[in-house]
Amino acid sequence: MVSIHKTDSITPFQLILIAITTIGLNNHVFVISPLIKEVGRDAWMTVILTMLLMMLWIPLLIYIHKKTNRQALFEWLKASIGKKATRILSFIFIGYLIVMAGLTLRETIVWINILFLPETPVFLLTFLFIFTCWNLSITNLRTLNILNVFLLFFITVLGFFVAFANIQHKNFMLLLPLLEHGYEPILNGVIYQAAGIAEVFIFLLLQHKVQKPLKWHHFFITIVILSILTIGPLIGAIIEFGPTEASIQRFPPYEEWGLVSLGSFIEHVDFLSIYQWLAGAFIRLSLLLLLMKEMLPTQTNKIKNKYLFGFSLIIAGMVLAPISDFTFSYLVANIILPGTFWFFFSFSLLISVLVMISSRKKRRATHEI
Repeated sequence: MVSIHKTDSITPFQLILIAITTIGLNNHVFVISPLIKEVGRDAWMTVILTMLLMMLWIPLLIYIHKKTNRQALFEWLKASIGKKATRILSFIFIGYLIVMAGLTLRETIVWINILFLPETPVFLLTFLFIFTCWNLSITNLRTLNILNVFLLFFITVLGFFVAFANIQHKNFMLLLPLLEHGYEPILNGVIYQAAGIAEVFIFLLLQHKVQKPLKWHHFFITIVILSILTIGPLIGAIIEFGPTEASIQRFPPYEEWGLVSLGSFIEHVDFLSIYQWLAGAFIRLSLLLLLMKEMLPTQTNKIKNKYLFGFSLIIAGMVLAPISDFTFSYLVANIILPGTFWFFFSFSLLISVLVMISSRKKRRATHEI
């Protein structure tokens, strides 16, 4: 059994909370727009279907978790397939984490720049935010966890606030008729929701820092909560704006904040959404950078932090790249989100095959003795 460093360890419950903030931003914000465009008013059915399908993935994740003996995943790979092959896999993985981080930072900066700080230079917002995330990522997981617990509490409170405050604007009849365009759109939309759920794979990337073994119910609870995080604002957007209007909105959850009013005298409280989004993006980007740090083959923290700073500059470069908003939205919906699901799912299959081969080798060695 791998030894857990108590100074940088967390409980399974704390890992779930980190996942809610980190993956929740993807499910709660980025996934909703392409989901409504693809499926329409039946998009909530896609979320439920995806949740049930992704439950079938849990046994594979549990199998990997048990057979790798809760070791750091890339350390286990190094012992199983050698340093060179592991180094190639680690840099492929880091490359995709950079893409995920670039998506998060770009969507965040574009949103802030358009709606709240149109006169502030984009490069200034970008470098200030990614530098702050880098500073958190060079600490440790326990520090990130402590900060996450504090931020997530207020994110949750504000989430319930906007949901209940907009009850007066909700028209549940806009969810009808069901299956307006048949089953095909519902099936086509599964890939978007699955892209968010597939990020649960990070549980395995952090398994060596969790104090107790992960169980089936830890994955089950996380997938259910992440599905609720999507279905809440998704249904909210449809019943508040209608499927047609919601499908052309860039960030439907933010638009829901624009409807909030308290009585006749208090309106324009959408500034509270800034906290929700920035807190989620801050934890998400910091964790992605921390995961990159964990995968680096070098052992010294000083060198790792320098690499991490370089990765942060690449992520910032993705935000500043001269790509139009329409082109980027197309890339997100058609390449990045589907690619995220296939990347994590394929990697889990690859690891499971390597685990099976390693287990057979150990059995043969035992029999020979």
